[in-house]
Amino acid sequence: MPGRFHVRQRYTRSDPRGLFPRVTGRPALPHNRLAAFWRPVVDLADSEVASLRLRMIRPVSTWLADPEAAPWPWFSRMGLPGVRRQVVRHAGLDPYDCADPRQLPGELRTPRWETLVAAVDGFAALGHRARTLLIFHLAQLSYHPLALRLAGPVRPDGDPERDRYVYEVARVRAGSPGQVAHALSLFEELAGCGDPQVALAACFQGIGHALRHANDLTSARRFEERGRELAKPPDDWHACLVFSRFHRAVALLRLTEGDPGAATSALTTAKSAHDDLAAARRPHDDLAAAQRAYDAPADPAPGGTDSMIVRENRRYLLELELDAETRGGSGSRTVALCQELLRLDPYCLHARLRAGDGFAAAGDLARAARWYERAGELGTGAGATGWFRAAQCHDHLGDRAAAVNAMGRCLELDATAVEPREYLAG
Repeated sequence: MPGRFHVRQRYTRSDPRGLFPRVTGRPALPHNRLAAFWRPVVDLADSEVASLRLRMIRPVSTWLADPEAAPWPWFSRMGLPGVRRQVVRHAGLDPYDCADPRQLPGELRTPRWETLVAAVDGFAALGHRARTLLIFHLAQLSYHPLALRLAGPVRPDGDPERDRYVYEVARVRAGSPGQVAHALSLFEELAGCGDPQVALAACFQGIGHALRHANDLTSARRFEERGRELAKPPDDWHACLVFSRFHRAVALLRLTEGDPGAATSALTTAKSAHDDLAAARRPHDDLAAAQRAYDAPADPAPGGTDSMIVRENRRYLLELELDAETRGGSGSRTVALCQELLRLDPYCLHARLRAGDGFAAAGDLARAARWYERAGELGTGAGATGWFRAAQCHDHLGDRAAAVNAMGRCLELDATAVEPREYLAG
């Protein structure tokens, strides 16, 4: 297999502000193929083929119904702005396309959706914990603009409950276009708050967003310096989680600086804390129990949500290990890491894309194309990227028909894609 081929990561959009195509003639729920994989964001119903991130929606919805008895949401992943709209458009579910959950017609609402609407309507009367759950829940569903409108301007004030709420608002801002600078300023303030877990969490968030969105090494190093002052040996389960996340962010910083040895050292520390996290088993804290907790009609057990958090943390570590392995080529563990990622989160579009990247780096373009296509089958703009990358692999392998099909499938998800149009016209 040719070793010098590199997949181009993204195509050009002729209209970056353009909306994704609406599809018509697709089956309604529950018979809609695409919606089966995305059902939690469509109407908050469950799905056995949802990604790990989407499975985390149910516990938060349950907690929102009784926020005073709820724990803090320690889940990390939230939705990307606009993804829900892309899903319902590509699935042909126009009645579900709404910019505010209160706009969803009553006959389409599930009981969980009604809980969400009631919380949005009653936001002014909610305490900080309920507001935290709601802001995160809205971001899970890609309702970032609404979440930020409800929250308004916020700053930490030393009250632990309020500072935890401000931290969640800052995370939503960090994931919203044009809001990263504001988010980083909030994380800087939170890094000096009295709650050591929130302060250290703000440091790892600051490192990640300073690097990914602003390429600001100076700010990232400042967050690292503050984090090292806070990063004491963890003495409980959540402290262990935050400690692992912080050192994972440090590893990302070292990679960005071009120091793979130091990155490996930081990753080793993060993985060691993760192993302690996974070993600190609570009742029912295993994958099977997490699945039972998800499937059960009762509220999800704490052990089940803890297992989700452990799996999520391992997912982040895997992606960073893959980054370290594939910088400058493919390492000896690339394929094994891709396989573990797919076992851990088999229905996640982004996990499939990342695995495709890894297989491509390893020179297995046929396998890469297969996983890019499986990502593309899940729709959205990221799915369009999957089809584009698959087409590149097929073209390099000399399979013109498969490349044409993949470029066409890319355009079906994003009609503004420039290179697919040029390929099909050529």
